[in-house]
Amino acid sequence: MAALLPPSSALPPATTDHPPPFIDLTHHVSQDDLDKLDICVMECLKNRLAIDVETSKFTAENMVHADALEFCDRDTSTWCFSDVFVPYSGKDDFRQCRGHRGDARTWRPNKNAFEIPGVMEFVRSLPFFASTGKCALIFNKIGDEGVEHADHELDDLVSEFVWIRTKSSNKQFYVVDNQTGEKCFVPSSGARVGWFDDHLRHNISPVTANEEGGGCWSLRIDGRFNEKFRKIIETKGFFGAQQVPQEGDEGRGLRGVLAAQQDGPTFLQRENEYISDEEEEYSSEEETNN
Repeated sequence: MAALLPPSSALPPATTDHPPPFIDLTHHVSQDDLDKLDICVMECLKNRLAIDVETSKFTAENMVHADALEFCDRDTSTWCFSDVFVPYSGKDDFRQCRGHRGDARTWRPNKNAFEIPGVMEFVRSLPFFASTGKCALIFNKIGDEGVEHADHELDDLVSEFVWIRTKSSNKQFYVVDNQTGEKCFVPSSGARVGWFDDHLRHNISPVTANEEGGGCWSLRIDGRFNEKFRKIIETKGFFGAQQVPQEGDEGRGLRGVLAAQQDGPTFLQRENEYISDEEEEYSSEEETNN
């Protein structure tokens, strides 16, 4: 049977052994800002053809999960020593992209961001991040079942993001507790802001035309958590299973991985150090040749 998480004011104190799989952060965002975002999103979805925004398909496990309206485009020019990033494989491209989701240099505001400025204004007002990267509005049609999925299985990465549902959205969203197999639903009414470990499987429950609400959507904003909220997530978060211990996690699994990501994912830090060494070596060779 699916569990319904209580409102944030009624959530039981989190414990280090088994806190809720969804951390409710709604009280950290002003209701006025959430209401403004709600109006902005409703107008956007209602008039998206008229205002000429671009949408794409949001896929999960090689199936269409939802439609998406992206507010940033990816620029990989800062990922490598050369002008163009060329992945070793599809897995390498996926790993690099996941690692850079919160990187402000990688994700640049696109046409949609300028057509609908209210969304990015809201993003900039959030108290959670030192910087923000990828931002997408994910929306489903009436009756969509979605695709239950986990976003990734990387042992050396914990995604830093917030999930937001505004009050006019009737999206019924759940995260699976991997210890019990239980579907834990986010409270179904009102605006909601939170975080969950996307190593855990998650999905939506279909909504019907008879249910109240203006549609079915949520906003995902990736970034780099600031020190305050990194500590909150690290302390209260419920994390998926790490298959292989990683350097720097101090034996704390994915909780330790998140704690070590102050300057971004540790595997990117190591790669950046390697690139810096290459650049220094190249510079020395140039000086010698000249």
